[in-house]
Amino acid sequence: MDRFADLVNFISRVTGEPSPEPVIVSGDASFRKYYRYRDRIYVDAPPATEKNREFVELSSVYNRYGIPVPKVYEADLQNGYLCVEDLGDVMFSSRLTDSDSMHVMYLKAADLLLKIASVSEKFTAFDGEFIRREDQIFIDWYLDAHLGRKLTGSDEKIWNLTISQLVDNSLAQPQVTMHRDFHCRNIMIRQDGSLALVDFQDTVTGPVTYDLVSLIKDCYITLEHELRNEIVRYAFDGYSSMGILRNKSLEEFEFFLDLTGMQRHLKAIGIFCRLLHRDGKDGYLQYLPRTFDYVREVSAKYPVLGDFKILMEDRLL
Repeated sequence: MDRFADLVNFISRVTGEPSPEPVIVSGDASFRKYYRYRDRIYVDAPPATEKNREFVELSSVYNRYGIPVPKVYEADLQNGYLCVEDLGDVMFSSRLTDSDSMHVMYLKAADLLLKIASVSEKFTAFDGEFIRREDQIFIDWYLDAHLGRKLTGSDEKIWNLTISQLVDNSLAQPQVTMHRDFHCRNIMIRQDGSLALVDFQDTVTGPVTYDLVSLIKDCYITLEHELRNEIVRYAFDGYSSMGILRNKSLEEFEFFLDLTGMQRHLKAIGIFCRLLHRDGKDGYLQYLPRTFDYVREVSAKYPVLGDFKILMEDRLL
């Protein structure tokens, strides 16, 4: 099946033009490809692997709440082709040139986080089963496929106990709308300088700190601790004023955030290895050291994670 030829036919049906010539913009870590034609973006998103129906439905939800995401103009859900709003080519990460620009941009991103948390719809629950399934990716693709190792005996007990701690931490938090992949590569800057979100089709209802830790402990870029702390305090004050956090101290909020980040980063390590071993994409391995550093940082910070720290340093690296 020639998907590019089918995409051209889709564009022709949408525009009424007989021979459109779309220009590829990018691919990503999924199987999606993006093309530009005229003033629209056309997405080749194979329905067997991509959540196209969710993308269309969530675009409507986010826009209804005033959260900037690309509008969907046309969709062929059966074959996996979309015509969506063109947000331009300027990524959030490209504007992080110095400490001043990072300060400005991350405060803007934090404001967007607060707005997402205000969405009152109910989505799939990011519950214990969901979390355990995610962190199994670390075992299957990092430990097994990448290192050729398996957990046995006492090591398996430590792993299971740690994951139980991470599950309990997530479920103990206020549950809000969660983008689930809120990082520098999924935020665009529009011509007027405002921010817009992409890659939102995995939205769920989950712990309040998940998107925040995705932003400040990004697998693709390192923030200085001072900026991290400022954004955490800014978000804590924002969530508190919204009534989302009740009777929680900043210290408790930071504990929530740290363990939530550890859960996310273990999954991310597995995904980076899966992209290599399953999909033949080796460009993501360069982000493993930073992502492991985040896990080390948290496991060294809290005595309750002491056994996992020893396990990781001795046998998981």
